[in-house]
This record gives sequence, structure tokens and C-alpha cells, in this order.
Amino acid sequence: MRPEECLAIVDGETCVEGLDAPLTIVRDRWGIPHIRAASARDAFFAQGFCMGQDRLWQIELIRQMAHGRAASLLNKGLIGLDIQNRRLGFGRLAAAEWEQQDPDARMVLESYAAGINAAIATQPAPFEFRALGHTMAPWSPVDSLAIIKLVNSGQQWATKLKFGQVSAALGPDAVNAIVADVPPGAAIIVPSGAKWAGQRHPFAEDIVRAMGEPDGPVGSGGGSNCWVIHGSRTASGAPLVAGDPHLQLTLPGQWYVLHMQCPEFTAAGPCNPGYPGPVFYGHNGKVAWTMTHAQGDRRDVYRERIRATAGGPEALFRGGWEPLQRIEELFEVRGGDPVTRASWLTRHGPVIFGDPERDEEVLAARWGLAEPAHDTAAMLAMLRSSDAAEARAALRGYDSVAGNFCFADLGGDIGYQYTGRIPKRPAWLVPVPGWDGEHEWTGDVPKADLPAEHNPSCGYLLTANNKTTTPEYPHYLSYMASRFRADRLRELIETTATFAADDVRRMQADTTSIPARELAQLFALAPPATDGARRLQALFDGWDGNLAAASAAALAYDAVCDALSRRTVRACLAQAKAIPEVTAMDERRILYEQLSARSTLMLMTETDWRSAIASAAAEAAASLRERFGDDPASWRWDAVHITPWRHNLGRDAVYAALNLPSVPVGGDASTPFATVADRDGSVVHGVAYRQIFDLSDLNAAQICVPPGNSGQPGSPHYGDNLERWRTVQYHPLYVEWADIDANAESRLELIPRTL
Repeated sequence: MRPEECLAIVDGETCVEGLDAPLTIVRDRWGIPHIRAASARDAFFAQGFCMGQDRLWQIELIRQMAHGRAASLLNKGLIGLDIQNRRLGFGRLAAAEWEQQDPDARMVLESYAAGINAAIATQPAPFEFRALGHTMAPWSPVDSLAIIKLVNSGQQWATKLKFGQVSAALGPDAVNAIVADVPPGAAIIVPSGAKWAGQRHPFAEDIVRAMGEPDGPVGSGGGSNCWVIHGSRTASGAPLVAGDPHLQLTLPGQWYVLHMQCPEFTAAGPCNPGYPGPVFYGHNGKVAWTMTHAQGDRRDVYRERIRATAGGPEALFRGGWEPLQRIEELFEVRGGDPVTRASWLTRHGPVIFGDPERDEEVLAARWGLAEPAHDTAAMLAMLRSSDAAEARAALRGYDSVAGNFCFADLGGDIGYQYTGRIPKRPAWLVPVPGWDGEHEWTGDVPKADLPAEHNPSCGYLLTANNKTTTPEYPHYLSYMASRFRADRLRELIETTATFAADDVRRMQADTTSIPARELAQLFALAPPATDGARRLQALFDGWDGNLAAASAAALAYDAVCDALSRRTVRACLAQAKAIPEVTAMDERRILYEQLSARSTLMLMTETDWRSAIASAAAEAAASLRERFGDDPASWRWDAVHITPWRHNLGRDAVYAALNLPSVPVGGDASTPFATVADRDGSVVHGVAYRQIFDLSDLNAAQICVPPGNSGQPGSPHYGDNLERWRTVQYHPLYVEWADIDANAESRLELIPRTL
């Protein structure tokens, strides 16, 4: 069977169970569904139904991942992920959370689930289900809550394992080197327009303090842009709201855009497959919002001292011994034998490293979202908000979403609100003792104390995963920060007097890298070791750091950085068995910070940075000459910087037709047009959605959702946005029905089966 024969039914009438009144779903020529419903309940039912039509395979896969059952759906390659996710307990915690939801949240989650189940019952099975012989079980509200847990879980526990290993092997200076620095002058989020004034690495003292804990540490193992411009600085006189989240580039894509209207609210924007929204980006006709991940630190890693007893292992706490809870679970594997694994729970959370039945010390991960969260209620309040004040109150209701939300209303007010439940404690960046009672949390940072701002005098709000606020802020929020995109966007904002939508497009398309601009000048000044190195280094003379797709200098810069990192950063950190390994993106940032500081910490075989650069330039020149020829004028960055758009099943040659063509692109992790490459050069992470909203006319919203809004292979909207994504172009997100009808591609009437 061909994929085209499995497409959803999007025209005509369909009778469904669970709907209160008839409703209409119009899909426009960009594949966006527009829902007109008689109640909020029916609107969320229709949202679930549309998700089931266009993204059923995707939400089934992410549901199985959240519950730790993905290997039963696909193959044994996912068994490790299943064991991890089951151990972290997303499904178990979601079941407890469901019992704590208020009536409005229950209505939303139940209606959404009913809509998905109606699509399962009435629509053709997706091609992937038929290829695998899979039958989908009914959807439950707990499934959506488990996915919210998964999406917002973060990886701080794994990062702190890495910090522990690095500190044990190399000392606190090495941990300082891999935690992002925030030098004086770097952009901070609030107060808007201000710069970081701290003079030391922001976590230097915390790292040293943690290193001094009893017995020392044991060996252990994305980003986005958004900004809002006040109407005093725009051509229309109304605020501009822009955003582009950076996530793993997947097929189907990370976002599903829709518009729904009911008597209680209008909502338009991108939704996460598997749970109702929009949450992170969008507008409701009165308020528009955008966000970046605030990277709130909600996990700590605890060292647990263990003793064996006849009744099972016990953990020490304040002089007494407490039994661990054992959970034994069966993991089904498609095409293979099932696997049984045991998980262990301490008072601080699940054991994530070590075996309590064998080891005298293990590591457990505590999570600030283990207690029930109330994000669905906050989302509904956001959709109902009528101005910036009500939006701020709604945003403070989010528990799971640690976000830098920027927003604006039709009255012209703009604002910023940090969101999420953040544990109240110091920065513990390496594993800390769990037995002494000295490292327990003392509640959460009060929501009223989270950073916020209203109508800043500079006329804009900007976040790009950079440092949140000043050193005087009294609470610890996160050790994670990324300054380069924020600093570059601030350059563009501060050199533009009046903004129109096209100025925002120019900013979202920008491929200039601050570290490339600075490092390339150092590369140009190093003594050339060979004639090839001299020709290569000549490309850097006067180069502005623009990593444009056609740039030869960008290709040369990347090659020199890779060779230099291999000799320094990578070789140094290889001495610690870090779990997980430092990413290519972080490795490049560490290189920049070490070189800028002229630190000798990671000079392994060279005596100084000039000689290290000279050797790296010679190596890079020889490699590029072999691959791309003698003439640097023929070199191009996008010859190696390429995005593969691959379906989950597309790794199998039988299903290769499900993949989309690879796309050459410019930029890198440090540019506003973010394209993050893996170690093999494949761009696997980057801009997963773009929006530009002018509050003078929200019907004129401009968006792009790559690769397309449909997740169905064979649909005309499966990959129709790839060229728009590459060239930073947009299409409308209409909310006025005259424009929707004028651009209608299909019309489906859903009829309650009881009528």
C-alpha cells in the first residue's frame, strides 16, 4: 500500500462519538486546520481529532517513549531509552498528577483524548501502522500528562553526572570551563537592555563549594530566540512579537499549527503533538506570546550510602537507615525477547547510577516536577486572557514549563515573565551527599519572585537562552546560559530605529556569529605553517563572521575549529569518562571561552595557543584541499552543513521514500538562524518554527512550520515548507473566516453520533 492511500478524510461529513454539537474544520492551502466549535469542550475535542488525523503516528511514538514502551513499537535499539524513561517515572508520575487536576483541566484533557480516539475510530490507519502491523490503543488524559513530563524533563541529571566525572578527574577548574561563562557586557534578559556586571564566572564559588563536600564527588557521569518590540519603536505603532524555537529537526516536525474558535476564546499557533495547546507560542486575538526555554534547574543528583540487609538495600539519612523501594518491570521488544529490569527509589528519587544490591554508594536524581503540576489549567487561563496583566497571571500558573515568556496585548503593553516551578536551594552542580540532611530543598522559589518586566524603557524585550538577570537576584534559577545569539540580536535591535515585519525577518535570517567573527581574526594572525594554511588564513582577513551558506570562510573557520578542538578541548575532557559526552556545540563554546581567556588548562600537546592554531590551520587546509580542491573560492559552507529530514522508519531502505530531501543551510549554533550540527556535520537541531505577529493586525500573522504541517507521508503538506524554512520565508496564519474560506483546501463537518 502506498502512503497516499492512507491519508485522513478531510472533506465531507463524519459522525463521531464524544462531540456535543456539530462543528467545522476547514484546512487552508498551507495545511492548517481552522476549527469553529460551539464550546471550549468541543474545540479541544476537535484539536485532538485533527492531531489524530495528521500526526497519529507521531503522537503514538512519543506516547510510547513517555511510558517507556518504544522498543515494543519499533525495535531493540530503543530499550535503553525505555529503561531510562520508566526509571524516571513519567507515566507513574502522570497517573498521580491526573488525580490532582481541577475540573477545567480535566475537561480539556478528556475532550482532547476523546478527539484523538474519535480519529482512531473513524480515520484510515496511518501508513506507518500498516507497515508495522500496529493497532493503536485508546488515548488517555494520563498519556498527555506523561508527554508533558517527558517534554519538560530536561537532562540536568545527566549533565550533573558529567560534571561529577569531570570534577573527579580534572578538578573544579575543568568544571568551570564546561559550564557556560557569562562575561561582563553580555546581554541579560531583565532589566531589558542591561548587561551582565559580574566579574567572575557566575558559578565558580558553587563548584568549589560542592567539590569540598564530605569525601569529594564520586566519579559520575536547545535553545530558542524570542523578542517583543514596543509600539513606540514599530512602523505600525503596535507591538511586534517574534519567536523561533530551536529543537531537534524531525520528520514529522516538532510543531503542529492550528486555529480554533469557540465562544470562550480564539487561539492560533503551534501545538506540541500529544497534548493540548498552544502553550509556547501563539495568540488568542487579544494577547500574543513567544518564549524561549529558561532552562530552569529542577534536578539534583544525590550520593546515597547503601547497606545490604536481609530485607533489601537501605539508604542512610540523618543517622538512620531507610529501605529503598524496588519496582520490577517487563519491557517488550518488537521482534525480540522481553527484558526485565528493576528500578529503585530513594527518598530523593530514582537511582540513576549504580546498583543498590551491589554497590555501597549509588546516585539518585531528585526532580522538581515529581509532585503534581497544573499546566493545563494555566494554558486554559492563557487562552482566556484579555490583556497583559491577565496573561502574566496565567503564565505564573505554569509548573512544568520553565520559560522566558514575552508577550504583548492589543492595548500596546508588553511584558516578560519567567515561568515554572523551581526548587529553592543553592546551585549544586555536582552530586551532593544525600545522607547528611544538609542538602534538602526548602520549598520552591515563590512564583511572585520569579523575574518579570513590564513596558521597559528601552522599548524591547529579548531572550535567547541567555543569562536571566543580575547578580543581585536572590534565588538560584539555572547554571545554563548561551549568550551569543542574544548578543547578536541585541546588536541588530540597537542599530534599528523603527521596526517592521521585514526587519524581524532579517533578524530571524541572520547568520552572523560573534565567536566566528572574533576567533577568525585570531586564526588570521597565527603564523602560517604551510602554503595551504596561508591561503586558508587569508579568508579570515576582514571577515565579518557571516556563516552564509555560500561562504568559503565559514567552511574554513569550521575546519580550523574542529582541528583545534580535537587537539585541546576534546583531548582534555577525554581524560574524564563523562556521561554524556560534551556535545559538539558545547565543545565549540568551550574552545571560544578558553582561547579568549588565553587559558592554558586545555593545551595538551602545544605550548601556546598561537602554535596550536598554526598546527590546526595546516591540518584543516590539507583536509579541505583534499575534499574540495585547491581553490578556496570554490569552497562553500553548505557543502558540509546539511540538514537530513529523515522519518523514524526511513533509516530502513524499504521505507526510504518516507524521507525528504536533505537541505544545505548556513548558520551554526551561535547564529540567530540556528543550525546545530552533530559531530558528523549533519544539522540535526535548529529552527523548528518561526512566527511574526504584528498586534496592529493579528490576521496578518506570518509563520513557517518545517517541514510541513502534516505528518502524513503522501500529503501535499508533508514537506511543503522546506524551501520557506531554508530561505526564511513565511505564509499567513489567518484567523478571519473570510480569508480562511478564500484559501480553503478542504472542509470537514463533524457530527455527533447521537444526532
